[in-house]
Amino acid sequence: MTLKSFPYKWTCLLGLIVLGSQLWSATLLDGLSFLFGILSILGLFVSLIVSIVLAALERSKATLYRVLINVALCLLIFPTMWLGNSLRERLFLMHLTRFQEVTNSLIENQTARLNHGDSHIGAQLPPAYSDLHVAERVLIDSKQKNITVRYASRDSSALGHRGYMYRSDDDPAALGREFPTYGYSRLAPHWFFFSD
Repeated sequence: MTLKSFPYKWTCLLGLIVLGSQLWSATLLDGLSFLFGILSILGLFVSLIVSIVLAALERSKATLYRVLINVALCLLIFPTMWLGNSLRERLFLMHLTRFQEVTNSLIENQTARLNHGDSHIGAQLPPAYSDLHVAERVLIDSKQKNITVRYASRDSSALGHRGYMYRSDDDPAALGREFPTYGYSRLAPHWFFFSD
């Protein structure tokens, strides 16, 4: 059977686009992949509805198979997103030394602005580190001699923020008390992934 005679090629192609966009979105966390992921999910939803309507009207094996392919693709979205999250963590760990370099540099350069009490400042990410897939603004908090540096991902918006966080005391319990609305996962000593 050739690709030309394969009856479900467009459904499968749409499914591959959906799964690819979800993988891209979960891995890189950028605005373009998020938009493309939403559009592809909408396309899969339309494909599923059309397949169900055709199956109800025609009652053939071909339309039933098309519905089953769409359902299988919907079920594969969550494992694909889990794989994307795992890849995002692996990419972060591959660049961990560069994140640590820029963090040490930012803390050293901003020490004069951080007073001994509680302080919150914003700093510019040095241009040499623009390949780290984080926003250009970095938030640095100092509280009781503990320093927290937050790097927001580029798709952060008014709806929420995600990114990487460095915590000088490496205490997840204290971090949870200080920022109770965030969800954290530890990536490496002193380093966490956060979402709000």
